[in-house]
Amino acid sequence: MSPQPRAAMTSGPELLAEFNECWQSWRELGAGLDEVDWAQPSLCPGWSTRDALVHLTSAEIGFAGWTPSPDPPFEQIGAEARRLRGASGAEVLAEFEAVTARRAEQIGNFSEADLDAIGWSPAGSGPHRRYLEIRVFDTWAHEQDVRVALGRAGHLSGAGPRRSLDEAHLAFGYIVGKKAALPNGSSVTVRVHGAQQRELHAQIVGRAQVVDQLHDPACTLDADFLTFMLLACGRIDPAGPIEQGLVRLGGDMALATRVANNLAFTI
Repeated sequence: MSPQPRAAMTSGPELLAEFNECWQSWRELGAGLDEVDWAQPSLCPGWSTRDALVHLTSAEIGFAGWTPSPDPPFEQIGAEARRLRGASGAEVLAEFEAVTARRAEQIGNFSEADLDAIGWSPAGSGPHRRYLEIRVFDTWAHEQDVRVALGRAGHLSGAGPRRSLDEAHLAFGYIVGKKAALPNGSSVTVRVHGAQQRELHAQIVGRAQVVDQLHDPACTLDADFLTFMLLACGRIDPAGPIEQGLVRLGGDMALATRVANNLAFTI
């Protein structure tokens, strides 16, 4: 049985630990890169390694001075991103280190009331802690964009990767019901194995319902954690890992293929 995660339920200390882990992993990755590496394409379309860190750094600068409200600080984030695009990779990394140290102190001082304050998030209006959960995922996902593209494997275990798998699990109903559009009466189990292990189950009863277990799903999909998350982030074409045996389909092959081709849920 794989109990479903719940959104906006993470405590302040847990959030801080997740951020610190992801930020430290980024620092360690960045410390080993030269300017040739910083200029290499990441898996995020149109972004270099440096662009990925510019994105994260400018967002943290903007949100560091933001009080949760319906209006995110996009104008400031855009201005910071434009400024940082003229910097070297090493200079962007230095700014990232400075702002994340500031953010760690800030998040560590948040009260539960601060975390419950309602404001904007990529998932819609909600508690500030929900925004922070999604930011952990964004930080981890862009790190993998760089690590995979540069062949620098790592950071597949721990709190950040687990949070990122939670986000895919929370989106599983949307993936199955809207993206794959499985027909009424069908069901699917996705088995994730490797550094993070979990089973994701959904059935279509009028609409997609994510459930804790299924005894006889109509179709199945098995994948290692990194491959699953790269598919969920829309970073790779599923045809390759299916052909290579990294993704294994079972049961109704037409339905399983529809799921495999529609796992991407990020913008």
